[in-house]
Amino acid sequence: MTDTEADTKADTEAGVDPTLVSWDPGLPNERTRLAWVRTAVALCSLSLVATGVTVRHGMGGVALAAFSFGALCGTALLARVGARFLRLQRALHLGHPLNFMTDVLLAWWGVLAVVAGAAIFVLSV
Repeated sequence: MTDTEADTKADTEAGVDPTLVSWDPGLPNERTRLAWVRTAVALCSLSLVATGVTVRHGMGGVALAAFSFGALCGTALLARVGARFLRLQRALHLGHPLNFMTDVLLAWWGVLAVVAGAAIFVLSV
């Protein structure tokens, strides 16, 4: 029996939910969660700053909509981080495949919206 199996068995006997116990001393899932938090906060804050600059320059329309959409995507990512962490923790412990496509799409759409808004802003100024 490996150390990990022994730890899991001990946790189960102690009444601890094995899906919530950290199984890797390197804590890769926790580092990944923090990376998603940084990504979401950066996307949201950059979008909000860009939205403010767009409004101050009196520009509306497509650039404002793109930056607002980027902020919305960042906010949605930030809201999903906690639930995503628990889902991934359970999937890793139970050996299920990981599905993170929704979060990846939110991040990509948000980044693409910010890039499109920045391009429109620069070309309009």
